[in-house]
Amino acid sequence: MVTKEEVEKVVKGIVNENLVKSIEVDEKGNVTVTLAKETPDIDNVLIKLHSEIGKLEGVGLITINREREVKETESMQLTKEIILEKLKEVIDPEIGIDVVNLGLIYELELRPDNTVYVKMTMTTPGCPLTMWILRAVEDKILEIPGVKDAEIELTFDPPWSPDRISPEYKKRLGLY
Repeated sequence: MVTKEEVEKVVKGIVNENLVKSIEVDEKGNVTVTLAKETPDIDNVLIKLHSEIGKLEGVGLITINREREVKETESMQLTKEIILEKLKEVIDPEIGIDVVNLGLIYELELRPDNTVYVKMTMTTPGCPLTMWILRAVEDKILEIPGVKDAEIELTFDPPWSPDRISPEYKKRLGLY
């Protein structure tokens, strides 16, 4: 079973210790690391942390979070429509279409505690921008006043196909 000390050693070898807000290891070996919001080069840090922690013996699920500012709701009722509109700001740089109209969002759930759950995919399993897009989706959701947290799940079941593109964008792309 992995120990908190083993995880701390790995984390502090990758990230400045001032940027590590917390490290937790439960009885099943599940590891949760929370980093400061201002952690530089966060995409590379996330990949490296996940990879290096995964090499430790006895590690279960690895969760790496960034510190969040909890925003108070200002008489705005959160809805799926508001969240989907915000997600239209996340453009796939290779294709030039937002993740909603591209059909990458499979499921969206607004939980009672104002946590937003998104199940999504990429156009291909080997997409080089996967980490960037997932982070952009999370960041856009967290910009919405009243959202407590965002949980993003990546899936490839079912695989994405051009049939998932919205009718409006199919017309723009000449797919009709």
